[in-house]
Amino acid sequence: MNLTLLQKTNLTPTVKSYTFKPEKPFAFIPGQFVMLKQLGAEQKLARAFSIVAEPNTDTVTFLMKHNPLGHVSGFLSEAPLGATIETSPAVGRFVTNAADTDRVYIATGTGLAPIMSFIVSEQNQAVQTTTVFGARSEEDLFWTDKLPGNSLITLSQPSENWTGLRGRVTAHIEPLIEKHRAAAWYLCGNPAMVTEVRAILLAADIEKTAIHFEIY
Repeated sequence: MNLTLLQKTNLTPTVKSYTFKPEKPFAFIPGQFVMLKQLGAEQKLARAFSIVAEPNTDTVTFLMKHNPLGHVSGFLSEAPLGATIETSPAVGRFVTNAADTDRVYIATGTGLAPIMSFIVSEQNQAVQTTTVFGARSEEDLFWTDKLPGNSLITLSQPSENWTGLRGRVTAHIEPLIEKHRAAAWYLCGNPAMVTEVRAILLAADIEKTAIHFEIY
């Protein structure tokens, strides 16, 4: 299926968002991803990107780290609005469980993409959520205005003017565990973060089945 580029936005010096109009209704479960590639390109050039959208929406958005030489991100950074790109059907098992009553989302960088799909799709669900979003510095933050009011935002290398939380996201996990011992935990971001947070949770006797993760 083809997607038509409607909007592109520079979110940080290294992260861009791209919004598309699918040529037909686009079915997906929040948290899933697609494989994108230029029209007619070999499948081996396709790249995976998580979908940011509400179910049954008529547009889809993707977060991308800018790579001028990237088959997808490099192409889209130079493409005009109205350009088209190919997508696979949505796939992936990083999805929420309808039986959850409490969820803790942990994200770094563009790992916020599937977490944002969770957030916008659950507004009418009776589920408690807490989001922890980590970045390096103020200039690396984006979409914080779209996060719920109880979200925790932490910077590992903030400026002196930063008045929020400091440190990597791993520094803020243990205080959350006792408050959310029965929660389902959803982790998405760089491999080191996911590995470390998962280890902290397992050491605190959080069940493996309650920990869900996607590595970016």
